[in-house]
Amino acid sequence: MNVIYLISALYLLSSLLYGTYLWSQKRKISRAGIYFAIAGVLTHTALLVVFLMRGDVLAGSTSRPLFIFSWLITLVFLVSQLRFKTPVLGAFVLPVAFLGTLPYVIIPDGMITQDPTLANPWVLAHILSIFLGEAFFAISFLAGVIYIFQENQLKSKRIGSNLKKLPSLITLDRINHLSLLLGFPLLTVSLVIGFILAKEIWSDVWTWGAKETWSTVTWLLYAFLINGRLSLGWRGRRAALGAVIGFCIVVVTFVVGYIFPGQHKFE
Repeated sequence: MNVIYLISALYLLSSLLYGTYLWSQKRKISRAGIYFAIAGVLTHTALLVVFLMRGDVLAGSTSRPLFIFSWLITLVFLVSQLRFKTPVLGAFVLPVAFLGTLPYVIIPDGMITQDPTLANPWVLAHILSIFLGEAFFAISFLAGVIYIFQENQLKSKRIGSNLKKLPSLITLDRINHLSLLLGFPLLTVSLVIGFILAKEIWSDVWTWGAKETWSTVTWLLYAFLINGRLSLGWRGRRAALGAVIGFCIVVVTFVVGYIFPGQHKFE
């Protein structure tokens, strides 16, 4: 069986189990979901290590960054469970991980590229740092969406059984806060590496390409959100809404980068 198919199947099974848990709240189902997620991320890690050991380049094409992002967002989710124990997030994270593997299942083109510039190890560092940062932002986004939904339900006094299944507002705010604090430095590092690579490859630090411009907009927005949290004391709904808007900009940056890639073809 193709290992990529196995990884995708493990994430799909975990998604279904977490989705079932969302409605049933049976702990044995969430435990099964996390077991499949762990199996998926371990298999995923082993495959990426094999790719690196045989000299394949983990860059280029649409499927490759999505494949890496699936691995990272699952890894971030599993690590977050050690502290926050919020399995309900798995019902949202694991479907994203599963969908991220589908391009490789549909078009299994491998991890090899003919572009020699992508063999630069700094390209891999750039990709890993930016997608790990975005994985944290995705968790922050999910926590923000759930926070806003739950707060709206509480304000309207529609407290049903489904609402009781969700993490508390305090827990969601903490997840949001920690995810932003971890994601922002990674985004900053990725941009710095990107500037270095641009200078080395194109002899120009800034090309005003769509990808570079939107990435800078993303950085400025998250810098604003971090400042609001640390200096202005933003908490609760305002911080949750900021996390939602921030990740929407991340998605726009990702899409724009593929529609108008310009010189930027690392991810």
